[in-house]
Amino acid sequence: MGTDLIETSGVFVRTVLSEDLSFSSPLAYVTVLRDVEDRQVAGPVVIVNLAGTDAFVGHGQVSALPSFSSTVLVRGTVTGDLLVVVSMENIGHGELLARELGWTDFYGGVPAKPVLLRSPQTTIAEVALDPAAVLRQPGLPGGEEKFTVKANLWFSPAGTDCGIHNSHDFIEVHTQISGFGRMQKFTSPDHGSLYEDQQLSPGATNPVPFCLEREGRFIYPWHQYRADTDCVWLAVEYHLS
Repeated sequence: MGTDLIETSGVFVRTVLSEDLSFSSPLAYVTVLRDVEDRQVAGPVVIVNLAGTDAFVGHGQVSALPSFSSTVLVRGTVTGDLLVVVSMENIGHGELLARELGWTDFYGGVPAKPVLLRSPQTTIAEVALDPAAVLRQPGLPGGEEKFTVKANLWFSPAGTDCGIHNSHDFIEVHTQISGFGRMQKFTSPDHGSLYEDQQLSPGATNPVPFCLEREGRFIYPWHQYRADTDCVWLAVEYHLS
């Protein structure tokens, strides 16, 4: 079981109500909510909609939270099929804590490589998505397909270029949890070829997954995550089942 954030006499406390994800930790407490309606939430927390349908958030007057998007909710209610709730911790020595938690050093600690630490990954659910709609790619024939949703956290210190790459066999989106970072696109694996610079503040998700689907494969431009400050971010992957 996991924890929800509940306000009691102005103090936020955790009660055993929701499913905790395996990588939840003092760097970011992470829970998943399934098929909830008007669930009370207090925070501030980042709410991420992982489902293929709209979720709804608000306080009295609710508003839609589309698929593949996120928001910061201070207090109010959430309704949705599949939501992740992430606390917004602001603690020092994030790299030390991530290493103490046993997060994997993606580059193996090679001195010339960036510091990029990855939490354990969790499989959350299977969802139905229409890739043509999700990827805003009207040339696809359309129709729902089953995807397995996986997620994990990443940490990098301030000023880190995490590595330009263009290969994934899944749809991926990133949500900023703490610190300030960027998703950057390039025309080649060279920093001088930058052509798009998506700014990510806490609670923001990069706009629309930027891959295309061609014959069952996901095609990405050259891209990377960059940490402007010490950063923790959530990566969500959608794998064709």
